[in-house]
Amino acid sequence: MDVRNLVQKSVTKRGRMKLYDSSFSELRRILEWEFLKRGKQVLPVPAYNSSRECFLCGGINQNLTLEDRVFHCPYCGFTLDRDLNASLVFLRRAGWVPPFWCACL
Repeated sequence: MDVRNLVQKSVTKRGRMKLYDSSFSELRRILEWEFLKRGKQVLPVPAYNSSRECFLCGGINQNLTLEDRVFHCPYCGFTLDRDLNASLVFLRRAGWVPPFWCACL
């Protein structure tokens, strides 16, 4: 779904925000309905700083740029692929606790 082009077509700022909000709320509603049919649950988590936050200690690496593909925590030394680290941060924000044998620790 190309929401970006839809949002830019609206003339006024109020119209753009209204369309922006309705598009994502509709997408969330559809996802929740589809997951509910399958007996699953959708857990919304904030995406802010997810690729800059350390999965292990929770520290924020402010020096990380988009070109950096490997996450390195300046606080605890944890190193992992940036996308994998962000996905683990999302899991932790949703309440997942890694098992004691998890290879990511």
